[in-house]
Amino acid sequence: MRKTGVYYLNSFIPAPLPPANPPLILNNEILGLYGEASFHLGQLNKMAKALPDPKRFINAYVIKEALLSSEIEGIHTTLIDVYTQSLSGYKTTKDAQLVLNYIKSLEIAQSLIKQGLPIVSRVILAAHKELMAGELSKTPGQYRQQPVKVGELTPPLASEIVKLMGDLENYINQNTDLPPLIKAGLVHVQFETIHPFLDGNGRIGRLLIVLMLISNRLLSEPIFYPSYYFKKNSTEYYLTLNRVRTDGDFESWITFYLKAIKESCIEACHRAEVIEAQELIIKAVIDNELRFNKMRDTAHVILKILFQIPVFSITQISDVTKKSYNTISSIISHFIDLGWVIVLDKKKRNKTYRFDIYLQLLEKDLT
Repeated sequence: MRKTGVYYLNSFIPAPLPPANPPLILNNEILGLYGEASFHLGQLNKMAKALPDPKRFINAYVIKEALLSSEIEGIHTTLIDVYTQSLSGYKTTKDAQLVLNYIKSLEIAQSLIKQGLPIVSRVILAAHKELMAGELSKTPGQYRQQPVKVGELTPPLASEIVKLMGDLENYINQNTDLPPLIKAGLVHVQFETIHPFLDGNGRIGRLLIVLMLISNRLLSEPIFYPSYYFKKNSTEYYLTLNRVRTDGDFESWITFYLKAIKESCIEACHRAEVIEAQELIIKAVIDNELRFNKMRDTAHVILKILFQIPVFSITQISDVTKKSYNTISSIISHFIDLGWVIVLDKKKRNKTYRFDIYLQLLEKDLT
């Protein structure tokens, strides 16, 4: 059995990456999954480049990953809750704020990488600082200074974290014989074992996967959500992570991880195709419905905006389009009649609406 670390004062200190004695065994199953996952990453990138408006998918998929990754940690909110935060008069719930923090965390980390900074502690700490913003007891942007216990695992003592994270940082940025896609999986399990923060380790660990794929140009933008598969198979997710420590079984983890990459890419592509098809249907209806004759162009403009702001008020759309309140209200009323939009609240003035036909496609399980 491969030895993956040592115990010191009852805490587990993982050995540096890569796996050794023996090295990671790239068996036929892993090699096959690696090829499939790489292919579907390529298809996802190809799909993103072909989209007429990729930005809206990036935004929607980032929110989806933020929701799923947070839900794994017991943080429960919805797409509606997240989207309504941009509207005045709505109080932000704690869980919704944590999801918004995740989105900002990714934005900050990705911005630093695009500026040419490698994935180092500065990037990881900046991401954590934003993730834990407002949670002072969780020491945002700082490695923990106290011992913790995670299930059956007692992670390394605080005094070991700087060295362990330095070793991990070196491994992330050194050239190795292993493909970057597999390296990202190894980095995830190592990060989770080190458990460098008081809170937010799971979310930052999953964020690292996305960042490494982008940094190594395997992913053009954060347009997939690996937490989709991790959450769907959460028991296996934690068991395979844990078996690395207990049994030295990196191979089972990498097998599971590559399945997650593959399935998440397939799901993201399929969802984009379904949404694009639905948009074409909506556009055709706008072009052919007599009620849109005098305001067809405006209806198309509004439709484009609703894909970007799917929870909205009439005033908000009026401000964005520079069209009159009455014109926007009339078109939205037609959208309601057609079942595309529903009213979210019962306020007499400045009601909130939901672009329901789109949000349903973002929310539902398409498998």
